[in-house]
Amino acid sequence: MHTSGMVAPSQPAARCAPHAGAGPALIGLDWGSSSLRAWLLGADGSILARRESAAGVLTIADGRFRQAWEALCADWLDSAPVPPVIACGMIGSREGWREAARLRTPAGLRALAERLTAVDDFAGLPFRIVPGLVARGQVDSPDLMRGGETLVFGALRERDGLFVLPGMHCRWVEVRDRRIVAFRTYMTGELYALLHRHSTLARMCGDPDDTPAHQAEALRAFDEGVDHASGQPASLAHLLFTARTEGLLGGLAAHQLPAYLSGLLIGAEIRDASTWCPHDLTPTLVARSTLAARYARAMHRLGLPGTVAGGDSAADGLHAIARIAGLLEHAGPARQAAAG
Repeated sequence: MHTSGMVAPSQPAARCAPHAGAGPALIGLDWGSSSLRAWLLGADGSILARRESAAGVLTIADGRFRQAWEALCADWLDSAPVPPVIACGMIGSREGWREAARLRTPAGLRALAERLTAVDDFAGLPFRIVPGLVARGQVDSPDLMRGGETLVFGALRERDGLFVLPGMHCRWVEVRDRRIVAFRTYMTGELYALLHRHSTLARMCGDPDDTPAHQAEALRAFDEGVDHASGQPASLAHLLFTARTEGLLGGLAAHQLPAYLSGLLIGAEIRDASTWCPHDLTPTLVARSTLAARYARAMHRLGLPGTVAGGDSAADGLHAIARIAGLLEHAGPARQAAAG
């Protein structure tokens, strides 16, 4: 999707290719609700291999987390010594493998590295889970984040920054002096999924095909949704109903409705976030999906300049945390296959 106005992806500091004979030093996992991404990393943080699957935490039955990630990374585990493993995201939630610690903001890399949660299911192989963060929200209710902290520190290039993390739950994260000091979570992605799939809108929504005409019409509908919601964010509940009336009365075609709905939700989020976020920091989008392109388009449309980080920020963050924790110095024997 067109992202005019957003600066091209900011590249991490150049990674040197591992020297001859150097082997893997770390396996990093970004394990969210709906997906699992894995990287095989050298001691210097260079990416030797990457994998991903749809085996998100909420898709795993009967607690078979070990089997899920071993299936994805099988060949990485068959030679000795096996690198240590570090994971972030919902794998450390109550629904995950182990409930990892929650640290209060402000918190920096060292604080995260000092509170890793150990999973002791492996003979001699260190497996650690990064803690999440908790902050006080606008109405003095707690706000929580798991996985986003690792993405932020992987993308951080300066001492201060404002990071936007699109996803099922989008987060806007403020960093000062290399510490996460505040963040706000929006259930934008989850609301979109519920409305698109399970509401009275579900039967009316279609998907655009790949023709330029359909794609352009969907983009126009998205822009219209952004404009409506950003102008009246307090009226979002009413504006969502207009997706139904536009569909019923022929204002929007079926293939435009999902884009219009997305524009309404993202536009309302960005307008609210822009009133909360510090204005001295330029936002950086940390994502690699079509959803990130939508955020970039909406932010540009609303006059919010920004940059886009590279797609492997989680790998960079996991390596940085593991290095501070001394995890790179440990390796285990070749695996013993999980039962079942």
